[in-house]
Amino acid sequence: MKIAVLGGDKRMLFAARAFADEGHEVYVAGFDDLLSLCEICVCDEVKAVTNCDIAVLPVRPMKDGFLNAPFSKKNIKLDELLRQLGDKPIFTGFAEQIESHAVGKVYDYADEEDFTLKNAELTAEGAVGILIRDYEGSVYDSDMLITGYGRIGKVLARYLRAMGAKVTVAARKAADREKIKDNGCIPVDYPDIAYENYRVIINTVPALVVDRTAVERMHDDVFIIELASAPGGFDTQHIKERDLSYINASGLPGKTAPLAAGSIIKDTIMNILNRGSLG
Repeated sequence: MKIAVLGGDKRMLFAARAFADEGHEVYVAGFDDLLSLCEICVCDEVKAVTNCDIAVLPVRPMKDGFLNAPFSKKNIKLDELLRQLGDKPIFTGFAEQIESHAVGKVYDYADEEDFTLKNAELTAEGAVGILIRDYEGSVYDSDMLITGYGRIGKVLARYLRAMGAKVTVAARKAADREKIKDNGCIPVDYPDIAYENYRVIINTVPALVVDRTAVERMHDDVFIIELASAPGGFDTQHIKERDLSYINASGLPGKTAPLAAGSIIKDTIMNILNRGSLG
């Protein structure tokens, strides 16, 4: 199969290499600044879309109307790229960003259960790495708050609890709070959070759940990590005004584990292909 991998961060480049290792003919475009990592066919986007059978786009395909290609030396117009692809199948994440512009069918690999579960593990692992590297306190015996009990929140709570942290997890659903308690963490509903009690606060919810009033109550030396995709869960303006320690770590697997993340993307796409769900 001929596969075009178009733009994205390092994980997409490693996905391309994983496809090539399986014997596929791979064309890569949008990685001008990472040529040293490429051992496969690097070309411009026109050649890639002309020669491919399927196209693979980043987890987040669009940025300001262009292809999300941070390592490209030029801006690639996404609508033009989609037009050039014609009716060829397209694999990406956040498919809603491009579905209205694509001629071919769009498959959302980030919506696959296997992808989301493995991605959650990599994200939680990366968050722990940030804590160990940048947090001046210790994970052990620290009071930590996680907002959200989705896939990432569940894995992260388990990791931090195993490392000896005192973990509180905020969740709206009573059933989730029961599970949090059963798993050895402290459950709390959002209106009841005592933000001033925590030295580490990590958000996993892609919607504003920690507003200005909540930020105002935080301790001066709090360490804040954002794991959710845009718009994130924090009032970042007030975080800046208070000059609190804040790390935006959305898209973490692409930064901390691109090799593993790329392999997951490749495996997920091959699973979609192998189950014959194209068309």
